[in-house]
Amino acid sequence: MIYKQIKYFIVTIFLIGITPIFYFWSLYQTELNTIVFQRQNVAKHQLNFSKKEIYSIASELGTSLRLLSDNRMLLRFIQDPSEKNRALLESLWLLTVTNYAYISQIRFIDIDGKEIFRMDDDDNQIRISTDHRSQDKSLRDYFASVQKMQADDLVLFDIDLDVEQGQVVIPTSPSLRIYTPVEMGGLREGYLFFNVSIYEIITQLESSLEGKGNVEVVNQDGYYLASKNRNKTLGHLISEREKYNISLENPELWKKIKSNDSSIFSDEKNFYTFSDITFDGVSASRSFSLILSRPNSVKVANLDHKLTFIIYESIMVMIVIIFISVLIARYIAKHRTTSLESQLALAALNGMSAIVITDSNNRIIKVNDEFTRLSGWKENEVLGRLPSMFQSGLHKKSFYSLMWKTIQSKGLWEGEITNKRKDGTLLTEILRIQAICNYDGKMEYFIASFVDITARKELENRLRDLSEKDALTQCWNRRKFESEFSAIVNQEQLNEEVSTSCLAIVDIDYFKRVNDKYGHDVGDKVITQVGHILNSESREFDFVARIGGEEFAIILPNTTLKEADVILNRFRVAVHLYDGVKITISGGFTDICTSSESSYKRADLALYESKALGRNKISCFSSEEMGEIA
Repeated sequence: MIYKQIKYFIVTIFLIGITPIFYFWSLYQTELNTIVFQRQNVAKHQLNFSKKEIYSIASELGTSLRLLSDNRMLLRFIQDPSEKNRALLESLWLLTVTNYAYISQIRFIDIDGKEIFRMDDDDNQIRISTDHRSQDKSLRDYFASVQKMQADDLVLFDIDLDVEQGQVVIPTSPSLRIYTPVEMGGLREGYLFFNVSIYEIITQLESSLEGKGNVEVVNQDGYYLASKNRNKTLGHLISEREKYNISLENPELWKKIKSNDSSIFSDEKNFYTFSDITFDGVSASRSFSLILSRPNSVKVANLDHKLTFIIYESIMVMIVIIFISVLIARYIAKHRTTSLESQLALAALNGMSAIVITDSNNRIIKVNDEFTRLSGWKENEVLGRLPSMFQSGLHKKSFYSLMWKTIQSKGLWEGEITNKRKDGTLLTEILRIQAICNYDGKMEYFIASFVDITARKELENRLRDLSEKDALTQCWNRRKFESEFSAIVNQEQLNEEVSTSCLAIVDIDYFKRVNDKYGHDVGDKVITQVGHILNSESREFDFVARIGGEEFAIILPNTTLKEADVILNRFRVAVHLYDGVKITISGGFTDICTSSESSYKRADLALYESKALGRNKISCFSSEEMGEIA
């Protein structure tokens, strides 16, 4: 009893709960996708904002650098490096450094590469260097490009390490250099430099992001120029950090960045948005990749109220469904043990698609809609009638007798049967008949359930024909002939009272001449036409097969030798009267005995005799003649 209740509970909760579960799952996924989509839009917006912010900073720095290079205070200092002019220049540069926190250094270098004046901003500590005339920058990479500049050019050099007195500054601090020439009266006096701290710019960008996120900058080779983990930056300059390359750490992300076909990428851990940063409009264009990343997980604690409500609502619905399923399962289990009608309904429910229910007198009392759809009979047309009304006539009485004997002994019969629809067409079924007994064990109802396999059987028959038919003539092939011939011989062996059957072998005369004279295509047409004539002139129950190139075998069931002679000569005349290429056939036949080898050999000898007599002949070599010779 408990086992049945559990079974009914599982079935009921599945049937009742599948739709709500699917509904809430779809609702949850839709809302979750909406959240993800919103986060993607926010990430894209933040990327665009960061990109615009970088371009804005670059524009401001460029404008500020040009203004300072043309400022009278700098020009006066170049003409007269007095204490007064130095103090005025210092106050101007101090104001610039104060306004732009990401400027770490401002320098004026003369045309020979010597530092003349420099201001450093080191963690908000301003230092003025006046004793750097001995520091020579003429051997640095960027100074080589400086000397190629035209008036009013603005150059952005690659992110590089700070170097003092020929030594890299420790701890390392990558800087982006922007510089422009300083000219006075058409003569170049030197160059004005801004060293821009990348970390200050990245810090400013990260502070503007909503939520937890990282900002990183990589060059065109995949090396980090800026990252929260400063120990992995500048791998292209510091050999110990060469392994830190995004193309090695995250190849799929790097592939997306280089393909330029999308600005979004997601893996198991993080969600990325990225874009190229290119500074155009300067004499030395530079391009970097800006990458914004954030965790890709959606934690329940961070879900919005709507998604939380969906989860709680689905839990409450499932509790209600479980409660209802328990009640239904208890009811079904109780009703199942006390009601014969419920057993009948359950048996019908467990059957196949189309159902016919009959009483103890085998009168139809119920059919379902699927039965009406398959058979064409409506329920009011079959009620009270016997199922024998559906018989097709293809099965013998012994078939139905065995069926009901099995039902009476075992209470169940299953098998394949062909019935007839209302419109007269045949319906091939897989049929299952189950007897329902009362408390005394007496059969009171019979439930027949079936599925339509007509299309499948037609396909099987077509495939069987393809495997057993000769493709050229549409006659049966040699394999089918051997099977049919063996069956006839076995029948002769088992029952001596079976009437005589004959075997004939027919061959096209001088067929090689046809091929040599007209070609093989005409030869194929001749073979096809001979096969057609043999099929059309034979009786409905005769068996015609092509067993060789131009050789045919014909089985004539329930046919005497005299009748076979008439039939075969009819074949011979029909072929002779063929309107196409003039051909004849020769044939030999015999009666089929209990030995397939002996029967085939006699027919073959008879064929040989016809050819020896000049062809276009039909000869007979009976088993009786064979016995006399032996």
